[in-house]
Amino acid sequence: MKKITLTSLIALMLLTSCASILTGSKRKVLFESNPNGAKVYVNGFEKGVTPVQIKVKAEDRIDFRLENYKERVVVMDSDFNLVSILNGISIIGWGIDALTGSLKRVDTKYVKVDLESVATASNYLEKGRIQSVSINTDEKIVETVIVLN
Repeated sequence: MKKITLTSLIALMLLTSCASILTGSKRKVLFESNPNGAKVYVNGFEKGVTPVQIKVKAEDRIDFRLENYKERVVVMDSDFNLVSILNGISIIGWGIDALTGSLKRVDTKYVKVDLESVATASNYLEKGRIQSVSINTDEKIVETVIVLN
């Protein structure tokens, strides 16, 4: 009887915090943007330039930033980590998995965002041509007509 109890206790200890040991709380995700070259920030820290593969946790905030484009934000989705069921009735295992964040696991392996161009005056000036400029020195007014192509 003691042998069975000791074996059961050892098995219980080995299965403690299964999700933390077997899968962990992070997952590698491939991030891409259209156009490429956007800086990728995870929770405010720069981690690379698209395309890039980064380990992220559930509910991490991912920012994509590229000059002359609007910033895009993605929050990583997550699902219940089924591996944590191996904890069974081990309160210690469930607690460790909860503290390490291993009860949730990122559900996505690939994220691609389309970045939208920002309309700036310099963008329009590069594409246009100046048709006329008139200067009124009495009223201190400069009038410029720019034709956009």
